[in-house]
Amino acid sequence: MAENKALVMPELPELAQLMKEATQSVEDELLAEDTGWIRISGGSNDIITDASRNDYLKLSRLYYYKDPLAKQAIRLWTDYTFGTGVTWSCEDDKAKNVLNNYWNLRDNQTVLSAKGQRRASTKLLVDGELFMALFLGAKETRIRFIDPLEITEVITDPDDKDNERYYKRTWSDTQGTSHTDYYCSHRNPKDEGCKDSTGVTRKATANAKNVLVYHLPWDNLGNRGIPLLLPALDWIKQYRRFLASRVGIMLALARFAFKAKTKGGATAIATVKGKLDGQEIPAGSTWIENEGVTLDSMKIDTGSTHAYNDGRMLKLQVAAAVGIPEQYFGDISSGNLATARTVELPMMKMFQSYQQIWADAFKDMNELVFEKASIPTDIPVDIDFPDIAPSDVFSAAQSIATLITAIPDFATIRDVQQVALLSLGINNTDEILDDLQNQTESMSEAKVLRALKLLKEVLRKNGS
Repeated sequence: MAENKALVMPELPELAQLMKEATQSVEDELLAEDTGWIRISGGSNDIITDASRNDYLKLSRLYYYKDPLAKQAIRLWTDYTFGTGVTWSCEDDKAKNVLNNYWNLRDNQTVLSAKGQRRASTKLLVDGELFMALFLGAKETRIRFIDPLEITEVITDPDDKDNERYYKRTWSDTQGTSHTDYYCSHRNPKDEGCKDSTGVTRKATANAKNVLVYHLPWDNLGNRGIPLLLPALDWIKQYRRFLASRVGIMLALARFAFKAKTKGGATAIATVKGKLDGQEIPAGSTWIENEGVTLDSMKIDTGSTHAYNDGRMLKLQVAAAVGIPEQYFGDISSGNLATARTVELPMMKMFQSYQQIWADAFKDMNELVFEKASIPTDIPVDIDFPDIAPSDVFSAAQSIATLITAIPDFATIRDVQQVALLSLGINNTDEILDDLQNQTESMSEAKVLRALKLLKEVLRKNGS
């Protein structure tokens, strides 16, 4: 009987091959070798070597493009931080005109438009650092990205490693010609020479004149940043292997749905097999059997409950690495309103910190533009990010109405007006506030107070 049963059971080598094929493709696509990660000896104190940093940067890019968890993590960081884009305002007319030319220049939209801001954030999180070159022209300033893989050395003040002076860029043009250039850091606008790691004093090369590079590293302990996904890469790899193995198991188990039992030897088994194999049976058909043949459905236990818990353990490591709770990675059953309010507070703080990092970067680059235009850098520029979480529009409007009713002078303060418009989801605040100012100047104080009183009455009725 064992001999007869072997004729209809899958051979073990075939099952092993199926499992191997299901997991091998993941191994071939994603290389995550740990060799060379830590430099045991040498003059540098960096834990991650330059070569391994480049490998992990490329691997981070690969996971971002191909893995759903990595893609979602980067997407959430950028969506929560930038939303519909950053806006700015400035009261000084001369400074405002200079920034308008810089922010609205068509050639700068790849970086400074809403789409460009999202692209910049994604590049920073995936690559771990941004190198932004500001071409300071006589009439306009253009901004471009430099690929971090092209920056082969960061030259710092010999007595202060945090004081970056030059960046060595090794790159190839579209014709394949290799180039090596040295760019001034934004901290070295006067191109004051500095020795590199070989002891040679470097200054900006001819192609890099009138260019300042702004370096924005992410989560750095040294001079170079690391990708947001780096702590998650190993766990994403294991999660992909786990899912691929589960697919292999399900494909193997799905090969047989029914078990036919018949009396007789090999000939009888072959006869039944010939009648059933490859035959499409319409739904609702009737199976007729006698004592010689019995057809039963296969009772298959895939172990899905245990598999869910095993997969969840791996996914939790990814969630912890990127700072985002697990319910944001495709399984909303793991969260509810009560837990969301608790776990989202750390997310709010995390994204607020990330917004401030970008606010500081925009401020620094605005000041470089001011310096080129001989404008004092201490002129205040208000940079506003969209709300991280949706605000209660009615509550916000009610609070603003109460405030300006108690202190009417607040209604004429531009910052208060801008906050009011942003809370209502209106982003083109400068244009609207300019129109509002023109209208307000033509209204008497009594009309303004009557308008505020009317607004309060409307809000009171809507809230009742």
